[in-house]
Amino acid sequence: MNEKPYRVRRDEAATGDLPVPGGKSMFRILLDEESVGAKQFALLVNEFDPGLTSKAHKHDKEEHAFYIISGTGIIRIEDEPIEVAEGDAVFVPPGKMHEVSSTGDEILKYIVIYAPPGPNVTLREKGAYSLSGE
Repeated sequence: MNEKPYRVRRDEAATGDLPVPGGKSMFRILLDEESVGAKQFALLVNEFDPGLTSKAHKHDKEEHAFYIISGTGIIRIEDEPIEVAEGDAVFVPPGKMHEVSSTGDEILKYIVIYAPPGPNVTLREKGAYSLSGE
């Protein structure tokens, strides 16, 4: 029997604000080692208000994948801007500078996968909270 759950509902996810100035942005850590025991990857859902841009950053060890659920935006990898919309997937190799911008009039909502996990741990340490009040 698995000691951790196999499923995490949205309202059970560790949730917090992303460090993006100028508007509302948030993350939900759905699947990772702490929540379900996943050791090889982490899965999050992020949301950016229209007009927001994350700080350019890189992950030295983690592969990074985005899947756009809704909204439009630009994912810049190094100097290459990649326009994204619902249904698009983008891969960011380890060590590549990248940033996310929300364009258009609706929230940019996207899935993030880190493999191996790592940035999700940093987000938890910076004060993630649970929507269920835990």
